[in-house]
Amino acid sequence: MASTRRRGAELESAILDAGWEQLLEGGYAGFTFEAVAERAQTGKATLYRRWPNKEALVMAVLSHSDVGAPPDVPDTGSLRDDVLSLLRSVNGWGEGAAAVFSTILAAYFDQTTTLPAQLQARLLGGRDRVMPQLIERAIGRGELPGALPARVVHLPLDLFRHELIMNLGRVSEETLVDIVDTVFVPLARAHRFPSPA
Repeated sequence: MASTRRRGAELESAILDAGWEQLLEGGYAGFTFEAVAERAQTGKATLYRRWPNKEALVMAVLSHSDVGAPPDVPDTGSLRDDVLSLLRSVNGWGEGAAAVFSTILAAYFDQTTTLPAQLQARLLGGRDRVMPQLIERAIGRGELPGALPARVVHLPLDLFRHELIMNLGRVSEETLVDIVDTVFVPLARAHRFPSPA
């Protein structure tokens, strides 16, 4: 198919948008350079000039979809409300992300050497850096006397991802509140911090 007169960032954005649509519609198995090029109305060679293989193109498509973009979380004045705001923000990419991570990318893991944890780190690294910032805020406000173990810090997002993937869609507000009020905040406050020397 003849390419349209798009160049540079405009063309790349059109290709990545087309790739996201193709991934959602056809899964990893149906995600080919030919299919993405046709959907983007450009030539296959245009894609190969930018990405050397299918895995690189998938990574670019997922990054472009903002799945891993750090959310803008306001400083609400309390750890509880900060974490709840974060979960509400990441809940915004609900159904599409759940479908990609749970069913569509099953074939991806079968056909590549990438482990699920590696994919998560590559795609969600920006989001996973937010919780430590919220903990630092809480320490600065005097809500916590010191740093929490990494496992506790990341627990709200870990529980959120579990719910997202298990239910293949947005997580209910009730569940978000439950994660924060029943699990995370009590655990954070119950943590035994070392006594000052």
